[in-house]
Amino acid sequence: MDVDTKTVLFATEGKGKDTLTRFKQHIHDKGVETAQIKEFCCDMSAAFISGIAEQFPKAEVTFDKFHVMMMVNEAVNDVRKAEQKEAPQLKRAKYLWLKNETNLKEKQKEELQGLKEVLLF
Repeated sequence: MDVDTKTVLFATEGKGKDTLTRFKQHIHDKGVETAQIKEFCCDMSAAFISGIAEQFPKAEVTFDKFHVMMMVNEAVNDVRKAEQKEAPQLKRAKYLWLKNETNLKEKQKEELQGLKEVLLF
């Protein structure tokens, strides 16, 4: 997708090296030089990243927000699970930590603040 024009440039199945080869051929057929492709936004598929590096070596890779946040949330959850063994008050508090604080109800804000005071200070 061209971010500036919001135009789909190419759509195909797959997310491996062969997908990037097909994309490179597609833009070549349209008269576009590979050097004009400056950035790719993608998930963290090793094959896809490798294909980008091989076919578009000057392009930067940015990982999409969805997959980055999924990894962050998994890591936070892993830490929370490990820590709740030593701090039982963390049980049933997962969404207090994950939810945007401005969206918490007053009682939830107070509960979160209490947990922060006990656990972080």
